[in-house]
Amino acid sequence: MATDRANDLQAFRSFIDEQLASGATDLTLDEALARWEYENSPEEEREETLRAIQRGLDDMYAGRTVDAFEFVERMRQKLQPTNKP
Repeated sequence: MATDRANDLQAFRSFIDEQLASGATDLTLDEALARWEYENSPEEEREETLRAIQRGLDDMYAGRTVDAFEFVERMRQKLQPTNKP
């Protein structure tokens, strides 16, 4: 990452101007900041992020995931103290 660029307010303003000029007017502030951080992260970090996303997708397609509601219910049952008199 060009650390200097990532912390450069003028560079960020130019980035936002580019986003708006390219038609990305529906970006939220959080999305714009996430895109800025991604584009200014080191190449190795971006590659690792993409690999992690791919591993998650592979797990999902292979059925190695648990529904979020099911997971929460399992954890609730596991962590809930038993009521003993």
